[in-house]
Amino acid sequence: MMRLSFSSIIIIAVVFILFGCTTDSTTIPLAPVNLQVNLLQATTLTAIGATESYTTPNSSLEALGYGGILVVHTLSDSYVAFDLSCPYEAQQNVRVVVQSDLTAKCPVCGSVYRIMDGTGWPISGPSRHKLKQYHVYPDGNVLNITN
Repeated sequence: MMRLSFSSIIIIAVVFILFGCTTDSTTIPLAPVNLQVNLLQATTLTAIGATESYTTPNSSLEALGYGGILVVHTLSDSYVAFDLSCPYEAQQNVRVVVQSDLTAKCPVCGSVYRIMDGTGWPISGPSRHKLKQYHVYPDGNVLNITN
């Protein structure tokens, strides 16, 4: 009887350890993402350090994540895309705003996120989660953004 009890404790401990650990680095829920950005039309994005926010789909085929998409032309001359929703607030209508120092700041909680290095990590404020990042696939003059 003692052996069964000890085995049960081990199994329960393993279950708690496995399900208690998470590697999620954001609190933003999954949402469909399908955006194509034509750099010949979105010419502001061709400059290093440029950003563009997308909050309204242009067609029924576009999907802009949970709170919209922030496209960033990083200082290393690559493109990254983040969800605009602040991961601390985790609400669709609470969106980060790009600042003059090329960071993104939540207008509600005040968290500031690093975007120009392509990471989205918080650098100040209460948030401990980075901005949710989406995949960017350049194809000539078109950026294909998906999750």
